[in-house]
Amino acid sequence: MAVLLNGVNVVKERKGIERLTIACFVIFSGLILFFNLWARSLENHGYLRYAEVAREMIRSGDWIVPHLNGEVFIAKPPLLFWLIAIPSSIYGSVTPLLAKWPSAFSAWMGVIILFLCGKRIYGTTQSGLIAGGVLLSSYQYFSQARLAKTDVLICLFTLLSLYFFTLGYGGTRKKRYLFYGLSFFSMGLGVLTKGPFELVPPLMIIGVFLVKERQWRIWISREFILGYVILALTVLPWLFLFISRVGLEQYIALLEGIRILTRKAPIYFYFVEIWGQFFPWSLLLPFLFFYLWKQRNRLWHSRESFFLIWFIVLLTLLTLFKYRASRYLLPALPPLALMIGGVWRKRVVYFVVSFLFAISIWHVREYYWIKKDLSYSPGMVLVGELRPFVKESTLFGYRLDMSTIEEVNFYLDRVIPLLIKMEDLPGPLRRGEERWVLMPKEVYEGDQIQGSASMVFVQEFLYKHGKLVLVSIRP
Repeated sequence: MAVLLNGVNVVKERKGIERLTIACFVIFSGLILFFNLWARSLENHGYLRYAEVAREMIRSGDWIVPHLNGEVFIAKPPLLFWLIAIPSSIYGSVTPLLAKWPSAFSAWMGVIILFLCGKRIYGTTQSGLIAGGVLLSSYQYFSQARLAKTDVLICLFTLLSLYFFTLGYGGTRKKRYLFYGLSFFSMGLGVLTKGPFELVPPLMIIGVFLVKERQWRIWISREFILGYVILALTVLPWLFLFISRVGLEQYIALLEGIRILTRKAPIYFYFVEIWGQFFPWSLLLPFLFFYLWKQRNRLWHSRESFFLIWFIVLLTLLTLFKYRASRYLLPALPPLALMIGGVWRKRVVYFVVSFLFAISIWHVREYYWIKKDLSYSPGMVLVGELRPFVKESTLFGYRLDMSTIEEVNFYLDRVIPLLIKMEDLPGPLRRGEERWVLMPKEVYEGDQIQGSASMVFVQEFLYKHGKLVLVSIRP
């Protein structure tokens, strides 16, 4: 009897230690991602554009039709802008922390989901912890988690859609209805984040897996049909509201006007990039692939095969897609982290040392950019110098590039009118009214500007690799 009680106490003690370990991992991973998230400006090796769209959303009160520099912005759906704008409207302004929190929080949730997935498939807490820690401390994942961009959200929604699918697959009918529905809901959130193309990766991964399992009839099962309905209900309401606001003809014209940045890269681009983007864990990839090849027969008939299919299908899609960028690799990193967690689950000490080393390096790098914040934030510096002159008066932009306009709008918290030609200036000034025009120095030095009697040179500003000139307009 005493032996039995002693055994029960040992089991309880182990479970207590396991719960404490998991709690520490969840808290520590959150601290890693949110630490100093507010310290760098959005320009400083970051991205300001989506924060500006959210700011204009708050300022205009239009939460259906996003705008950038006063123009309808349709390059991305609105989910990220909503996630930035909601807390910012409560706080009163869009700050670097509030602009970056969706990415950091999504990265945190992704790490936790990966832990749950690894623990479930491999049956050990160590596998889950290692999988989550590997993803968290990989270069690309950590870096993107600190930017106000869509990529980490897409990684999370892809991960959620596939995780929920695995929970439903092989489960009871009630579980299939629940988890397949959540899977398609996650896909819908991905569409609301970056567009309809984000349906392709999870559906292709699930499709290849079902072919391998010879379960393709699931596509027309009642559970999947309900999933299609949930997907439509997630995406279509905003789309219908958007079209009703701008009109179908303008919507089509806006779609035709979208320009996708061409990122020319060779077809082997991702096979090279993955070594840097998944660093330091990319050093284990040759050993991982060798192990998987040796275990291919067992692996093909196990639940782990889903991770391998996930990685191969996604890498194939990215390689075939003609627009290539290193950050597109992000959703391909979780299956690698999961397989590393499964293979090296008994190497916890080596993992902890490597994890702490990698996280230290990434935060030292962050500290370097924080120290250089003003040097890498020309828009913030420019507006700081402009504000004492302009104050609340009307400021116009003349022949400024769009990135400059975005920065001035964001930091001045307004939308400055753009002039195509100087004759577009509004009519006569009222008594005491001041107007200002900001333009490149080379434009000002043109005869038609410098010789104008109605404009007075006020100040010259250093900006990026050139100079800008501020002039005042007088009657």
